Amino acid sequence: MFGKTVHISIPPELADEASLLTYLGLGADELKKIRYYRASMYHNFPIGTDGRKRRIINAPDARLKFLQRRISDKLADIYRRRNPVHGFVAERSVKTNALAHMRRKYVVNIDLANFFPTISQNRVEGMLLSLNLDASVAQIIGIICCNKGILPQGAPSSPLLSNMICFKLDKGLMNFSKEARCIYTRYADDLTFSSFHPPAALFETAPPPAGRLSSEQLASQLRRLIIQNGFSINERKLHYADRDSRRLVTGLKINQILNVDRRYVRNIRAALFSVERNGIKGAEKTYHKEHGGRGSLAEHLRGKISFLSHIKGQHDPVVRGLAIRFNQCFPHWPITVTPTKNEVRDRAVWVVENETSSQGTAFFLRGVGLVTAAHCVEGVNEVDIFHPSKPSNKFKAKIFKREPHLDLAVLSHAIPENEYFELSKS
Repeated sequence: MFGKTVHISIPPELADEASLLTYLGLGADELKKIRYYRASMYHNFPIGTDGRKRRIINAPDARLKFLQRRISDKLADIYRRRNPVHGFVAERSVKTNALAHMRRKYVVNIDLANFFPTISQNRVEGMLLSLNLDASVAQIIGIICCNKGILPQGAPSSPLLSNMICFKLDKGLMNFSKEARCIYTRYADDLTFSSFHPPAALFETAPPPAGRLSSEQLASQLRRLIIQNGFSINERKLHYADRDSRRLVTGLKINQILNVDRRYVRNIRAALFSVERNGIKGAEKTYHKEHGGRGSLAEHLRGKISFLSHIKGQHDPVVRGLAIRFNQCFPHWPITVTPTKNEVRDRAVWVVENETSSQGTAFFLRGVGLVTAAHCVEGVNEVDIFHPSKPSNKFKAKIFKREPHLDLAVLSHAIPENEYFELSKS
């Protein structure tokens, strides 16, 4: 909860019980039914594979979901997001959360155990009372947005309410991280601290070796802030990474460039290979049986490739290669890859390097091929070519045609089409 009373402007729809019920289109009889029978209004199902802890999702029926969304819309007018919060807020995502820690050498990841079930209906109503909402309004919101006395994971109102509950926690951890000279962010139940120097203030003693941690190794002040705000630490997901280890923030690598874990791409490729080898029905049967999939494999893969595109950009060769394979497997539901002009320009311009290690610029021109200056390839028949983002990933190119008086040369190559874009002559 927020502690002392916070003075905010209450939306008129939340001013009193009558206004709220009118806004929701909810009568006293239906509210009574929800209060006593709401458990039957949820569809509960597990997600996650057998090798990992399975979470129970509580999905409300259409009517209850509608009411929860209406309430969430108005509570959004009250909630004031703190800067470290990246989960469940507009224009923020796991990507912005990871970017906040980009290239920092030391990272501590803390996961809050049983995040949504830890937030009780009493806590929700108490938090709303601290914001000066009427007691009857707070109670009605608690009845509609909670189930079995806790915040259900799967209700559209739960993300915003969890952020509101964490308002005081975020403030405390912001102040703590400032004193510790660290960056702090939170994405739902994932807390991340990072710094350029060994974060001694985050630990009870000296920073430990990289790897799994025990909560007892964390600074007592840090543990106390989490416990005093009604949460506990998930011991299984407590991790410390230093400058010599892989650093992850909400599943994304932040060592040099923002990237997903290699297993993410490997799993997409494996699923596409299964479709190519066994057909859609055979691959989907395997997906359901071995990986606990529930819906369409095409929809699942499309979502994973879209997320990868969001992280790496549509111009990235890996994204383009996976999109091409997906479109071949599912031609009736293709992924459209439309790069921006800057992305086309970036991926169309490459570096030419000859045997003397002299370098020049080359570019892919639609209808012509790979073009460079003739003086860059003078006296040689073969050169190395690479994109500036990956200088170690070199391809061989041969001189196909020279025009010394125009200082132009055209190169032949075997670079995969997903690695580059072509500039238009116009």
